[in-house]
Amino acid sequence: MNRSGLSCVILALALLLSSLHVQAQPRFEVSTGAGLFDGIFLKAKYGQTVQVGFSQDLASQLHTTGIEFYYRLPRRGAPGTAGPFYLMCGLSTTLFGKGYDTFEQSFLYPRIGRSFLIPGRLNRFGLNSDLGVTVHRLTNPPDGYITELRPTSGSLGFFYRF
Repeated sequence: MNRSGLSCVILALALLLSSLHVQAQPRFEVSTGAGLFDGIFLKAKYGQTVQVGFSQDLASQLHTTGIEFYYRLPRRGAPGTAGPFYLMCGLSTTLFGKGYDTFEQSFLYPRIGRSFLIPGRLNRFGLNSDLGVTVHRLTNPPDGYITELRPTSGSLGFFYRF
């Protein structure tokens, strides 16, 4: 990721964190699954209505590391509580997984998704499913940066909420 991309991510994170209300958000979630442009991943998220998460691709050749922001849409009957539907936007890059490489790649993936709780006594296990698009940016030393819009991206993962 180049300097302007990194500064844009830092600015977006600072704006997001400064606009949040300071309140307890006791939900921590870990998940694992697979996705198009996510690879086979391990994710960790924290928050209730607004969640911030990190993602690590464990198996593909890219080994991307990403940061993701989630906004859980409120329930119809209870506007103060987070519902099963969410909007998310993630940014992952090969910069941290492989170190400096002349063929760096990054992915920006906005998506819409839904969480499904698996019925049981604990109601802590479930499935996250999301679908969206991806903006793929890669370097090619003779040509410079190449940016492509990929019309589909998505992921499916099992989660556990603490």
